[in-house]
Amino acid sequence: MSRLLALFLCGTLLSLTVARPALAELDDSSLFMEAFTAFQHKDYLLSIEKLGQLNQQFPDSPLRDVSLLMQARSEQRAGDNEAAGRAVNQFLTEFGSSTLAQSVEDELLTLGKRQKAGERLMPNRHLQLAAQQVRTERLALERAATERAERERLAREKAEQVRLAREKAEGERRERERRAAIKAARAAIRCTIELPAGPLAADAGSAVTVPFGLTNRSPAAEPFTVTGIFPKDLDGTITAADHPQQGLPPKILLQPGERFKGELHYTIPGNLVDGSRQSVGVTAASATFTDLVQTRIVPIAAQAPLLRAVAKLQQPIAAAGDKLGYRVTILNVGSRPAREVDLRITLPPQLKLLDAGAGGCWIETEQLAACRISTIGSGTLSERLLTVAVRHTAKGQNLRGTVEVLQTVLQTKDTFPGVGFSIKAP
Repeated sequence: MSRLLALFLCGTLLSLTVARPALAELDDSSLFMEAFTAFQHKDYLLSIEKLGQLNQQFPDSPLRDVSLLMQARSEQRAGDNEAAGRAVNQFLTEFGSSTLAQSVEDELLTLGKRQKAGERLMPNRHLQLAAQQVRTERLALERAATERAERERLAREKAEQVRLAREKAEGERRERERRAAIKAARAAIRCTIELPAGPLAADAGSAVTVPFGLTNRSPAAEPFTVTGIFPKDLDGTITAADHPQQGLPPKILLQPGERFKGELHYTIPGNLVDGSRQSVGVTAASATFTDLVQTRIVPIAAQAPLLRAVAKLQQPIAAAGDKLGYRVTILNVGSRPAREVDLRITLPPQLKLLDAGAGGCWIETEQLAACRISTIGSGTLSERLLTVAVRHTAKGQNLRGTVEVLQTVLQTKDTFPGVGFSIKAP
């Protein structure tokens, strides 16, 4: 199950406890929440129906990215791989460069690629098992041939060694003794690296400490070089657990059975999308035989809010001089609450802001309102209602404003277009 699906399920339970004002008209937010609830209850056909209705009636909805992705998942779980492939390809076509695309499961990506290549997706379990059986048999034959060739090679090598031994018996004896000593010494060097079972979960923008242990399983004292593995382009530090402010020495000498306790430290970027995974790990190498290396990795899943904004005029067609409500809805479909959220609501020039309403909003200009929301819980939404007037000289079709959402704690900013409206001619 993907991180995005997990946060959806968690969010649904919370959203059931949040009172939402009743809306007179059907809107994209309510349709999405109905589809989301159906998905949570594994009613994938209903989820598909609601998402289809949403995409048909609200093709320009700011929720189109999450609705297309949930439609692909619903189609797959309903067994329609062909429809799932089309849906995920549509999502990748429109939103392939978004951070949300990082959460698409490999199975969906594969279905999309196969469908895009023109393949008719008709899963057949019997054929899959038969193909796997054939492949297993072929691997067994190849493995047997490799083993036979290796035995023949060893036999030829042994015959050659015997021939050389007759010519240089003493030299061969010394060489064998030297190699045996090296092999025995190498085989005796063993260590184990212990890391917490993954995946670990951590909030985006937070400092992470991952403890680890290194134990010398060799029969003699052995020096090791220990290094940390961190995500690309991120700085991290590896320290001893009892000296977290100091780096490690070049070599750590451990007696037989001795265990070194260390820590990995790094900060998860605040701009990671919810469910994104990064990996950290430890590499330990023998200082005597530097090619004897052991590595352990543990994945870390980022937990973060995932905000979407929907801004729309009270009615899709207005007349010059009308005074109407302008509703702004902020949804958090991430696994963590969003804190200290700033909104900058920009109206199209055909509208004039009269009242910013309650809820921490204020007027900056006739075209711009700002709001501060302290917290938006996971799986909940927050609404603000402005009062606007249609200018007497206004006209036009498909007019829309924008909502800029800034999460000051995580230092992330997103801008969402509003729902279009028209002004009827006088």
